[in-house]
Amino acid sequence: MRFLLPIATLLAALPAATARAQDDAAKLTEGVKLFERVGVPGPLAVFGDKAFVIVAAEHAGVRAAIVAGGRIGSGRVVVFGHNGYAGPAAKRPGETPRLMKALVEWTAKSKARTLKVGTYGGMFGGLFQEAGFDVVELPRGAKPNGVDKLSLIGCSPLSLTAEEAAWLGDWVASGGGLLCGDTPWGWLQGHRGTRIEQQPGQGLIARAGIAYADGLTGATDPSGHIAVGPIAPLLHAARALDLMIGLDAGTATASEADIAQAHGALQLALRWMPDGEVTFREKLERLVKTREAQLVATESRPMRRSETLPRALLGIQLEMLRRLPTSKVRAHESAADFPGDVEALPQVIALEIDTSLGGWHSTGAYARPGAKIELQLPSDALGRGFSLRIGCHTDTLWHLDEWKRVPEIALEVPALEKLTTAANPFGGPVYVVVPEGCTAGRLRVQMRGAIPAPRFLLGETTREAWLTVQRTRPAPWAEIGSRKLVISVPSSAIRSLEDPEALMRFWDTILDAQAELVGISKDRPRPERFVADRQISAGYMHSGYPVMTHLDVIDSVVNLAQLQTGDGMWGFVHELGHNLQRGEWTFDGTGEVTNNVIGLYSLERCCKLPEGERGHPGVNQPPSLENYIANGAQFAQWQSDPFLALSMYVQVRDAFGWEPFRKAFANYIPLSKDERPQGDDEKRDAWLVRLSEATGKNLGPFFQAWGVPTSEKARKLVERLPKWLPDALAGK
Repeated sequence: MRFLLPIATLLAALPAATARAQDDAAKLTEGVKLFERVGVPGPLAVFGDKAFVIVAAEHAGVRAAIVAGGRIGSGRVVVFGHNGYAGPAAKRPGETPRLMKALVEWTAKSKARTLKVGTYGGMFGGLFQEAGFDVVELPRGAKPNGVDKLSLIGCSPLSLTAEEAAWLGDWVASGGGLLCGDTPWGWLQGHRGTRIEQQPGQGLIARAGIAYADGLTGATDPSGHIAVGPIAPLLHAARALDLMIGLDAGTATASEADIAQAHGALQLALRWMPDGEVTFREKLERLVKTREAQLVATESRPMRRSETLPRALLGIQLEMLRRLPTSKVRAHESAADFPGDVEALPQVIALEIDTSLGGWHSTGAYARPGAKIELQLPSDALGRGFSLRIGCHTDTLWHLDEWKRVPEIALEVPALEKLTTAANPFGGPVYVVVPEGCTAGRLRVQMRGAIPAPRFLLGETTREAWLTVQRTRPAPWAEIGSRKLVISVPSSAIRSLEDPEALMRFWDTILDAQAELVGISKDRPRPERFVADRQISAGYMHSGYPVMTHLDVIDSVVNLAQLQTGDGMWGFVHELGHNLQRGEWTFDGTGEVTNNVIGLYSLERCCKLPEGERGHPGVNQPPSLENYIANGAQFAQWQSDPFLALSMYVQVRDAFGWEPFRKAFANYIPLSKDERPQGDDEKRDAWLVRLSEATGKNLGPFFQAWGVPTSEKARKLVERLPKWLPDALAGK
């Protein structure tokens, strides 16, 4: 018989060093419940056997440490996720002063106590003075004379040089005490393009089993953070892994929340552990290698939530692959299934890109899984923020119950040199990514290592070239586009496409119509994008860059005759409408309404809809207005039913046409930030006033009949105009 152990029992038999760490945590946090929140702390990854969590915060749906302790040799280290904790503590709220005092005393006990401590840049100087120490400012660079007589040193690890981190690590190992304070997300903002895991200070604290991670954290209590002590084993990556192994072996049980927490701790550690930390990493790598056959997610073999250890190991494997040098990257076992592979010889692909358009620039190149891709840029393009991207499937699926493909398969690397190389284990379409506002003009770029992919660009690719060359190119994914929209679909969807020019001109009319309604230029700063995917992160489609959709649309999205009737169009214009929504005229309850107004306009302008239809059953046969009015026209019901709310907008369109909407939307554009309505009350008032002015009618009674709240002040502003109600509300 196999006995299932709860977490507490499973984790009871810990290595001696870990048990000692848990004991440290328990003693330090005894009697401490609430810890002050200073600014927005960054998360800490905790993974070493001698490391422990002291204070936790909310992070990415689970929890992560913001204060942690650990040991290096005979010395002790405490790490804070915000440098604001480095000041005096006596007047701080809750039990913060008590815990800070305990942390200083614990760290100082790591060697014979003296009255002197050191600091870089005054870090923790005030706290040390409160504890009765004499504080000395340390010179930067080599190990200072007399430092062996100090009890403690305070520093910002991410500002340390390699020389400083090296001697500090040895000093701690021989019995020194180190207090570390940094705000990792703030550091990353000031050091764009730099990897935090490669910083010497990250290597220093990793010797204690701790690492700084990117991201923001939230409070665990209205007044701050709860000190967790020994009750949070699953915030520790090694303990999280123990649980996963126990679950896989059938010797442990855990709740869904515990499993999610364990996943979060593991991913945090794997993403931010520096390469120099080997003990925990080696354990993970050995485990991944023994389970590689299980680390596959395909349509016929989806990976489900019940497969806790394989899911965790797949995430670990992906992080391992991301860290490999380009020359060592190989195809992932799942890649041939999705996004796909094909036997074809790589070619040199050269093209010119117009950098006045930002975003992804299609190259007509496809990287086979694991293939080394070289991007050559002209010298005058360096330092301008270009990137090399492999893969268009940007949705990550970690949160889903089932994975029909690997949850994260796209790669983007900065193009910092004249020759940039990259390899994606999953392959995918290859792009040059241009930053917004680039002024580099037209650039000639060259690609090596990729195979040709079908590509059509309106105004550049001739129909003859499409029919004779482009549509038969071997890559499994194709792109057809214009300066306004690019569509990424499996190549099977376009092999028989005869006239991509007519297709893209139609799609351009859709984009132009939507721009016309909301009052923006038809010349977009970057093309919108549609990407078809086997599985997406949320919904049937979702907005963004790119708009993501499922593979069931791949034939209809390139079928001009079908699209011109409006068949299959609603989802696309709905998501494009989301991309154009503005907060000042989208208040609570209209997040799924104003985008449909934009979509409906483009369908009416560009498609030949069947008689009596408007592109979607919810518009053709909206919820009963009669029942809504009979039930008292409750605004809460209006807010919760997008097609009911949309029918209010449709009544205005049916009475006055689309011109009032164009005028009202345009009225918002010149407003400064301070002039824009703030909050839902102001937004509803502003919409009433602007739409009334645009129709030339007092719509106050109309809003009231629908139950949409507005202020008396706003209604008075339009009282001078003739009152208007549609027949359906006027009792006719």
